[in-house]
Amino acid sequence: MRNTTPQLYTALLLCVFVHASQTLAQVPIRLERGLVISESVRIAPDTYYIESDSMGAIVVRGSDITVDFGGATLIGTATPGQPDTFSGTGIRISGSNVTIVNAVVRGYRIGIWATQSDGLHVSKSDLSYNYRQKLKSTIEREHIDDWMSYHQNEHDEWMRYGAAVYIRDSDNIQIDSVTVTGGQNGLMLTDVNHAIVVANDITFNSGIGIGMYRSSENVIQHNRLDWNVRGHSEGFYFRGQDSAAILLYEQSSRNVIASNSATHSGDGLFLWAGQSTMDSGAGGCNDNLIYGNDFSFAPTNGIEITFSRNTVVGNTIRGCWHGIWGGYSFDTRVVGNTFADNGEHIAIEHGQEITITGNRFTHGDIGIRLWERSSQPADWGYAQARDVDSRDFRIAGNTFESVPRPLEITDTDEVVVTQNLFEGVVDSLVLRGSTGRFDLNSFSGLAPSDSIPVVGLPAGSGNTTERLDPATSDWTSYAPRRWNRLDRPVIPSTLPQGRRYMMIDEWGPYDFRSPVFWPRSSRTAPVQHLETYGPPGTFRILDTSGIDSVSESGGSIGDTLTIWLDPTAAVDVRIDAEYHGAATTDRFGTPKPAGDAVGFSYRYFFAPIRWTVRFYEWDDETDPRTQISAFEQLVSGDPIAVDSTNSLAYQWYRSPIAGVRADRFATVSTGTVRLSPGNYDLEITSDDGVRVWIDQDLVHDDWTYHAPRTAVVPFRATGSHTIRIEHFEIDGYATIIASVRKR
Repeated sequence: MRNTTPQLYTALLLCVFVHASQTLAQVPIRLERGLVISESVRIAPDTYYIESDSMGAIVVRGSDITVDFGGATLIGTATPGQPDTFSGTGIRISGSNVTIVNAVVRGYRIGIWATQSDGLHVSKSDLSYNYRQKLKSTIEREHIDDWMSYHQNEHDEWMRYGAAVYIRDSDNIQIDSVTVTGGQNGLMLTDVNHAIVVANDITFNSGIGIGMYRSSENVIQHNRLDWNVRGHSEGFYFRGQDSAAILLYEQSSRNVIASNSATHSGDGLFLWAGQSTMDSGAGGCNDNLIYGNDFSFAPTNGIEITFSRNTVVGNTIRGCWHGIWGGYSFDTRVVGNTFADNGEHIAIEHGQEITITGNRFTHGDIGIRLWERSSQPADWGYAQARDVDSRDFRIAGNTFESVPRPLEITDTDEVVVTQNLFEGVVDSLVLRGSTGRFDLNSFSGLAPSDSIPVVGLPAGSGNTTERLDPATSDWTSYAPRRWNRLDRPVIPSTLPQGRRYMMIDEWGPYDFRSPVFWPRSSRTAPVQHLETYGPPGTFRILDTSGIDSVSESGGSIGDTLTIWLDPTAAVDVRIDAEYHGAATTDRFGTPKPAGDAVGFSYRYFFAPIRWTVRFYEWDDETDPRTQISAFEQLVSGDPIAVDSTNSLAYQWYRSPIAGVRADRFATVSTGTVRLSPGNYDLEITSDDGVRVWIDQDLVHDDWTYHAPRTAVVPFRATGSHTIRIEHFEIDGYATIIASVRKR
């Protein structure tokens, strides 16, 4: 036998070591708190309850690592019913070319948090049921505390709202086949470029589906992003509270947003140039291609594109307040889109060099509305640094079908309206205080003897009541490449569509996967109607209280119950029921198989209070903060205005009531509430100072200059009680909201 040289021996040992390492890498490992993964591994399938420390429950650190969870579930809490208390991070990642696959992560404030992770790939993972706020808005009344703010994120302010995935300072990443539901925010990207986000299902969350901040040249394509919404109650308010299916903020440019289903969200797409642009007038979220998406059924805007330059092509936008809100947009193209049943299909203030061509507008109220304001806010650097006149629009080759007011254009220069087709009855066409031309348009549905109903339009030439086809635009030339030949996803046929079905409770949008009673009439009326929703099945009522009678003792999902109650007393309704039918998943992600009994209930408490609100104006001599005696004398005298309301829920931006100035005013609200003996909470939201008495007792004192702030005052009721609330406002936004709830 030949002697083995030291070099050959070392090489043989190295081969054995490498082989052993590769073999060990295939042996599944178990997760434990504080585990740091620095090489490719498989996770043993199991459910792991691991609280997060400051680094995260599990840390992945290094390069060229694949972690295959094999369906293992990582859970941060054993109390899934309290998502507003979730904290920490499930998986913390740093390093290049890390792949996370087949993971289930829930119960954390951040499901996956990655920084400086170029080449990150997250795939085939379920990151549902992480953090979400408990909302304070009700069906009848919006609450200011539920509004989100995404204006600044230089220091990860976005993280206060949680996220299924939060990625920062990372390029060339890919997120695909990821599911996120039952949370607040889905995928949030900060300083991320050249990402591919494709074929994900991010639906039924209470904030943002996909958000980008200073993130450019990304592809967001073929995703389902439906029902990412809050701040909507059909028939009461429709504000969205800055929720959106897709959010582009602060210098996010040259992104492709294509072939996504982004319906039933606060905004379908919310694009804002960012605070730096507002301060300086420079930059913007520019040159994004928004192509072939469905942005229908937004309570606010199907698309909001402001202070920026973009291309909007071939999208479907139905049933929104505004189809496109484009304030201060410039050099923007709106081409080949389908608009239907929006309040205002396109609304643009102070826009410049805008092309609107080849679009179809059906029904709704207003087709295209253009205008400018007489003055600009003094604190907008944008308006100080730039020309913001409304000017240079080309509106050509569009079809307006049964739109009562196709055009409302005021105070806008150089508007060309040509080769458009107006079908059906037209109430008015307005081009007032503007310059330009209106010619070569055709009107179908008007008799030849009818005059075209125009206001302030130049006579033009070549307009006709004969049907002419509008000019066409080859908008397909804008099409981005298809990703793996996927088509735009569609909403499953089992889900109802329309703004009526954005049904939002304290945990966000209802997802139709568990049984529910949903009120469809005033909840203080003597006769009320409750619709039933959920998977197919039947229900029976087990018990009720607080009502005189109910129309049915049971029925099928889809039926409507009618209840009768005493309108003279506090409403304290409880209906307990049991469901049998298909498989269900509750609002916190707990499944039950088909056939199992599922309990559900409807509860509503309302204490009627008839408030009398007296308004006063104060000055330096009666300043409520420094001149206490003078202020008390002021509010004990005659008010300058009086209001009465059954709901003390004021939110003011300007003058609170006729005859009262917008700043430096005070209110004194008094009301009597009658309650059965028990424990209750008085919830107070104020901006600015507030003091509250129940009977003769001072129970809350926050007599300060402050932003909107909510306090809860517990008290014991023994019958009839008088509530007195003193409140003062200094400047800016103001609010005073009060309600009693049963504990």
